[in-house]
Amino acid sequence: MDMNEQIARINEARALIAAAMKNCDLPQIEMMLRNADMELHWALWNLGVVVSHRPELERAIS
Repeated sequence: MDMNEQIARINEARALIAAAMKNCDLPQIEMMLRNADMELHWALWNLGVVVSHRPELERAIS
């Protein structure tokens, strides 16, 4: 898998996590999903993708 494919897969995973967080009634599960999203966010950053300093800001804009 090349870097562009890796970035695309990570973005897909983040989209799935965002969908799972919508209307989540369980605070513990929501926090775990937020943590997973944050790790993927920083993975993108480490791959050289320009991302905000706070992943939740990206969700608020989208």
